[in-house]
Amino acid sequence: MTWYLWMLLGVVVYVGVSYYLTESLIALKPKPPEACSWCTSTSGHTVTGHSYATCRGSAAAQRAEEQRRADLKSEKERRTEASQQRAAHDEAERARQAGKLRMLQIGTITTRTGSRRNEIHITGWGFDALSGPCSGPSGGAFEPYSGTGAPERTCGWTVQELHAIAHGGACRCDVARLTQR
Repeated sequence: MTWYLWMLLGVVVYVGVSYYLTESLIALKPKPPEACSWCTSTSGHTVTGHSYATCRGSAAAQRAEEQRRADLKSEKERRTEASQQRAAHDEAERARQAGKLRMLQIGTITTRTGSRRNEIHITGWGFDALSGPCSGPSGGAFEPYSGTGAPERTCGWTVQELHAIAHGGACRCDVARLTQR
């Protein structure tokens, strides 16, 4: 009976050694190179040498896509802001046009060199104080305007409009040059 035990032990050792040798030989067998699925799908050819986890191309593509989305969002916000500014400017311009006083007397527009900067002086202009958005029947109340700055706040006319009226149209004088700034 002992020879059966020796036989059984031999079979167990034989199976164990053959299993170990088989696994060792399989481990020695060269593995196929890793293929990157992203590079393969992008190029249309099998790309080996790295895996998707270590691929620099997929990470760069993801960063580029995130940057593109951020750029689109920024552009949309910029357009929305520009649209709101345009709407506010248009509304202010409509209000200014509605608030223009009727002109009764044409004056002069001159430039003067001040201590710090050049100034535009507006003198001799007259407007109907009763015309405009809050007026009743016009009684021709004369309101003289003289000064520097923005006449549109008081009479509704801009310096460029008054300049065009005073000079009979567009010209290249100092007033035109200073109002373009």
